[in-house]
Parts: sequence; C-alpha cells; structure tokens
Amino acid sequence: MLHTSNFDDVACITTGIAITNPAMLARLRAQAGKLSSSDIAAHLGNAITNAADAAHMLAWEQEQFGEGHPETQVDCEYFEDLVAAWSLIASERQVASLDAGLIETASVH
Repeated sequence: MLHTSNFDDVACITTGIAITNPAMLARLRAQAGKLSSSDIAAHLGNAITNAADAAHMLAWEQEQFGEGHPETQVDCEYFEDLVAAWSLIASERQVASLDAGLIETASVH
C-alpha cells in the first residue's frame, strides 16, 4: 500500500532548492505553467522513482566498492534536486497528493 502525505511535510526540503538550484526550478516552473495538476503529480512521482533508483544504486556501489562512482553520486544529487523542485511546484499549485497522478499512470499500464 502506498502512503502519500501532504507536501507541507517536506517544506524544509523544498525551500532549499530555490537557493541551491534556481535554474532548475525556473525551468521546471516554466514547464509546469502548461501542465495540469495530475501531470505535475506524475512528474513528481517519476522524479521520486528515479531518486530512489539512484539512491539504491549509490548504496549498492558503496557496499560493493567502498564508494560510489562519481557519475552515480551526481545522478543521486540531480534526482534529489528534481524531487525537491517538483515538490515545491506541486505545493505552489496546491497539488494535495500524488494519488491522481499515480492512478492515471497505473491505468495506462
């Protein structure tokens, strides 16, 4: 069972993206202006999935080799920033949960 929560729960994470990666945030805000709430939820869901995959790969490399490859570390940081940016955008657009995006994504498969 998937548990989703209000994006206000991650407010401390999302506010930092405006400082650490303003160019990414500006680019995604411009893109989000043309998207529906369910599209934004889908983008956030995809970003979360990619961030989890990158984190798992980094953890595996660290376990196997004692450290992660630089490319994997960069991927992990990028997807964490992407999650933070889409979370902030979702919060700004008052997207309450990922449920609509996940239901829409699941129905396509």
